[in-house]
Amino acid sequence: MPVWKYKSIGDMPDVWKLHADIPVGRRARAILSMSVIAGPLEIPRGVRKFRSIEELAADRRKYEQERIDRVRNK
Repeated sequence: MPVWKYKSIGDMPDVWKLHADIPVGRRARAILSMSVIAGPLEIPRGVRKFRSIEELAADRRKYEQERIDRVRNK
């Protein structure tokens, strides 16, 4: 993925510029409304020990699948 440097905002393409006609509050509400779709972030509490990387990966896949199922059922 390419990285571009601009000396000023005026050099940037219009796509990346913030439009002054959209109020900041409206932008913030739009972003926060998307977080409702994903639901509350429920991270398992406490310290968890695993005997191997495979066991850790299996537990993470299980946690991620439960989160996906929760989002789909909404």
